[in-house]
Amino acid sequence: METSYAKLHLDPELNHSSGYFTSGDMSLEQAQRAKTDTILSHCRIEPAMRVLDVGCGWGATARAATQRYGARCVGITLDPGQLAYARERDAESAGGPHIDFRLTRWEEFSEPVDRIVCVNAFENFEDKQGFLPHCRTLLPVGGVMVMLTVTAERRMFRVIPKEEIVRRAQDAGFKVRASSSLADDYARTLELFVRNLNENRAEALSLVSERRLDWHVNYYSKSAEYLRSGLNDMFEFTFTAV
Repeated sequence: METSYAKLHLDPELNHSSGYFTSGDMSLEQAQRAKTDTILSHCRIEPAMRVLDVGCGWGATARAATQRYGARCVGITLDPGQLAYARERDAESAGGPHIDFRLTRWEEFSEPVDRIVCVNAFENFEDKQGFLPHCRTLLPVGGVMVMLTVTAERRMFRVIPKEEIVRRAQDAGFKVRASSSLADDYARTLELFVRNLNENRAEALSLVSERRLDWHVNYYSKSAEYLRSGLNDMFEFTFTAV
């Protein structure tokens, strides 16, 4: 049911994260593809590198890294439904390396990797103080981590300031590069989620309660409003281990 509901408002790869709208007429699917391509290109992945996708969701980024770059991916999530779907999709792929999807917390993952991606998952972590230092222990010198996350100049709803992320990353042993603001991209993504839910309302109500559907519409709408108004922002960070 969860996956069927997600398919009503997300793109075909089920990215529950921001797309990158590089032109005014892009569809949600195109924007999500552009986001994934950009993040993976910034990771500088080479064939057979081991890539960790933290908060992998339904597995879109890990699939792209495996299929387009020949990476050996581990995707970790806390959602059993997402895990089942990601494993099912992976099992359907013909040949090539398969993805190691796991139901586990990032705190419990301690294996060395060459690259790390974290796409709109950091916002939800309770231990933001420990995340970047932990990731640094997993990477070799020169290893790269790319993280897309919402920020706020003053703490709100577990979201922390951009400069605090930069400082924590530097203290953990990373060189940091941050993108320009991507707030408009995420706001537009969320507004498309709302449009899709409204257009598919009847089918959505066959899967979830009206209360839950309305909560999602309100949540996405408010989140977009916060980004449009400047209460929140969003940046892509590239961390290089030194």
